[in-house]
Amino acid sequence: MNWIISILIITILILIYSRQRSKTKREQYLTKLRSDWGKPKETTHYNFDLISSYHLATLNNSAFQNISDTTNQDLDLDDVFTFLDRTSSAIGQQYLYHKLHCIKGQSEVRELDDSIDLFIKDEHQRLQVQLLLSSLNHKNVYYYHSLFTSDNTITNNKLKLAYILNTCMLISLGLSFINLLWLLPVILIFCINLVLHYKNKYAQYDQLNATQYFKQVHHTINKLHAFKKLSKTVDFEKTKKATDKLKALYNLTHIFNSDNMFKDEISTLVWLPIEWIKIMLNIELISFQLFLKKAKNSKKELTEVFESIAKIDVSISIASISINNVLSKPTFSTTKEILIENLAHPLIENCITNNIHLQNESLLLTGSNMAGKTTLIRALTLNAILAQTIGYVFATKYKAPFSQISTSIRITDNLNENTSYYLQEVKELKNFIEQSKKTEPQIFVLDEILKGTNTLERISSAYAILKYINTANAIVIVSTHDLELIDLLQIHNYSCQYLQESIINNKLHFDYKLKQGKPESTNAIKILELNEFPKEVTDLAYKTKKMFS
Repeated sequence: MNWIISILIITILILIYSRQRSKTKREQYLTKLRSDWGKPKETTHYNFDLISSYHLATLNNSAFQNISDTTNQDLDLDDVFTFLDRTSSAIGQQYLYHKLHCIKGQSEVRELDDSIDLFIKDEHQRLQVQLLLSSLNHKNVYYYHSLFTSDNTITNNKLKLAYILNTCMLISLGLSFINLLWLLPVILIFCINLVLHYKNKYAQYDQLNATQYFKQVHHTINKLHAFKKLSKTVDFEKTKKATDKLKALYNLTHIFNSDNMFKDEISTLVWLPIEWIKIMLNIELISFQLFLKKAKNSKKELTEVFESIAKIDVSISIASISINNVLSKPTFSTTKEILIENLAHPLIENCITNNIHLQNESLLLTGSNMAGKTTLIRALTLNAILAQTIGYVFATKYKAPFSQISTSIRITDNLNENTSYYLQEVKELKNFIEQSKKTEPQIFVLDEILKGTNTLERISSAYAILKYINTANAIVIVSTHDLELIDLLQIHNYSCQYLQESIINNKLHFDYKLKQGKPESTNAIKILELNEFPKEVTDLAYKTKKMFS
């Protein structure tokens, strides 16, 4: 009797310790969430193959525009994503990446506003939701979307074979009670089932990964339904119906994912005989194939659950960004106009802001080396994308047409296609020509147009191209060192503006402020002087410059 009491006391103590430990961990995590609020994540490791997999799996032509790989590189969107990412779950992270790279429609821009406002104002609700979503921050959760974005492989022949083998197994087991010789076919069938069991595990490894956290996703969406304030900002009616339909899938995961529950030596003793029974009767193979079959008919419900969790997580992320950054909601015009006040680039600390106003015109940006031309056009383009995707911009005011965006900023030689820098740029400019013929509003962004060729032909070709693509429904943003383009293009509805340096104590000083008109000076030779090039070189450079002038 005493030993039973001792076991009970030990068990109670273990339970108390375990509960206290969980409570401590929870409090520590809540403290971390409070201290991290409004800040970028500390992690530097991002697996973009997994993060982008949902976006790549859902690419379709129904979107207003999918951001191209060229624009992704031109604007360093991966770096922008890591700055914006304050999500708690792998699902939210994937959806934020997708949202940043897919311009859907003007009607969807403001869909998260109510949730964002809730999480800004209600810390308690936000912390509870973040705590809940953090349970989905696991590598296997990245595979979850494949249940509804890919065509799951269902092998009916495997099912038929499994049923036949099970029938033979049960008959042999029954006959073995009459004659022990029937244990021989039992052993043979068990060996065949063993091969099928593990072959199935390895053949459908990714699909099995997708189901590893199915139960946790199911638990999470059901718990989210219980948040009363959140239910006022999120329409849970669809997901409640979806989770009801997904109960059959949820129950099946208990069969083929049951080995996840056993993680120590004692529980392994329980797991081993269960695993043998599963192999003997092909239970895991059959239940997993039935799961895939049901999942194939439940893609709509799986999508609704995924997107509901994802949008809540993304709302928290945007709310966090708004804490230590100046954000505003964009407005979209139906005319050819860009009006931006206090435009900033999110990746630049203490960024100098600028105002831009273009009315029925495009922008020709000139100025000195290192004055910030490329950064300015990147900031403008990036905010144009953010306005149309997450619905917020790093500015105090933003007004522009809802546009398709094309960029040509960071061009390199393509060794695989054996194309030079110039030919690579020509191909991109040809795409701009084709885009300019579309009826949808366009924003074209070019940095140092045609710098891969000689001066005379560069200016001539740039003038012709820039005049051609500056249509009634297109806004062109172009930077150049070719001041000759100012006189050529200002009569063709181009606003000529520039960035300029000043020299203070024999050092270059940049104010990074946009000015109207033509630059008063250039600084290429002056930079040579400040870097102590031989006077003979700089004198000759100035003399030659005067000759060409």
